[in-house]
Amino acid sequence: MPQTDSSTPRPPRCSTQGTQTLDRSFDILQAIAACGDRGASIEELSAETQLSRATLYRLLKAMKSYGFIRLPRLRGNYYLGYELLSLGAQAGNTGGLRELARPALLRLSETFADSFFLFVQDGYYALCLEMQAGANPTKRFAHCVGARVLSGVGQGSLVLLSHLPACKRAEILDHNAPRLLREYGITEQALRVAFKEVRKQGFAGGLSDKILPLHTGVAVPILDSEGAPLGALSCALPSARMTDAYRQQLVRAMGEESALIAQRMDAVLAHS
Repeated sequence: MPQTDSSTPRPPRCSTQGTQTLDRSFDILQAIAACGDRGASIEELSAETQLSRATLYRLLKAMKSYGFIRLPRLRGNYYLGYELLSLGAQAGNTGGLRELARPALLRLSETFADSFFLFVQDGYYALCLEMQAGANPTKRFAHCVGARVLSGVGQGSLVLLSHLPACKRAEILDHNAPRLLREYGITEQALRVAFKEVRKQGFAGGLSDKILPLHTGVAVPILDSEGAPLGALSCALPSARMTDAYRQQLVRAMGEESALIAQRMDAVLAHS
């Protein structure tokens, strides 16, 4: 089951001299995003960023001119701008992975009526790059495209971690291990055992956690010609519905879709 981080994760800040405006602008975008559909008032932005109103208005005016924020009415709350959507769509489809995976997720969801996801590695997280909700109800934390899952939680992140180079996997595990144990009840030893099983059997079933212990799923990697993970196809459903026979059906169907995506990605890269 995909798990979303309990707070909005921010990439590690690497501030250098002259980046103060960039840092502040990023803080403003994060504050607006945290307010969701209702947008953020100037009072909320000031409280969250600790910036004066004068500084906020100056930065907001500049960001609005670039399309990074919107102010639908003359007075009111601020919203994320449509330019971010355009940039995000372009970033999310690097190499065409998202476009290639979208029909695969749709076919899987129509066949099994469960929810399916495309995850990619994003630092210490697995990022949901695309999803297709199925007709069968299930609890999940990755409710939308762009949701991040702490690496080590859920089958999608587990299958990605299992196929990373050993040094990169160790770095992520060392960083995430305290939170995985504290917040999810997942031990480092259980993960290390799971990595070997995933590489041996070619799919991940996820590790039971204390957040949603009654839900499970399956994930398969999307590997390039050299065996590096381009992404992962994952599904989510209640544990009560996951029989051995159903798991085999999921793995077979998802594996076929994964192989097709990888084949088409190789063709795209070969002509680029």
